[in-house]
Amino acid sequence: MRPQLSLKNSTKAERRFAELLKNHRIPFRHRVKLLGREVDFLIGRYAVEIDGHEQDTVKNELLARAGYIPVHLNNAEVGTNAAHTLISCLLHDSPMALQRSR
Repeated sequence: MRPQLSLKNSTKAERRFAELLKNHRIPFRHRVKLLGREVDFLIGRYAVEIDGHEQDTVKNELLARAGYIPVHLNNAEVGTNAAHTLISCLLHDSPMALQRSR
C-alpha cells in the first residue's frame, strides 16, 4: 500500500517529493519522530527535510550521531535536478542504507 500524505498536514513540496518517491517505488515514511525531533521523510537511514527555512544544525548533528544521513532540500529544489539527484542516489545506494529503520 502506498503511503498517503494528508493535504492539510503536508506542504505542496512534500506532496511533490512523495510523488517522486512513489513513482520510483522508493519506500518511505512521512513525518517521523526521531530522537525527539520530527523529520519530513525517512527513507531507510536517510532523514530528509523539505522546507523553506534554514537547516537545524543541532538536529542534523543528532541524526548523524545516531547513524542517520540528514538531507535538506528547500521547497524550490523539489522537482529540480537536486531532488532527482537525491532520488538517483537513493536508487543506486547500498541496500543497507535503504533498509527500513527501526
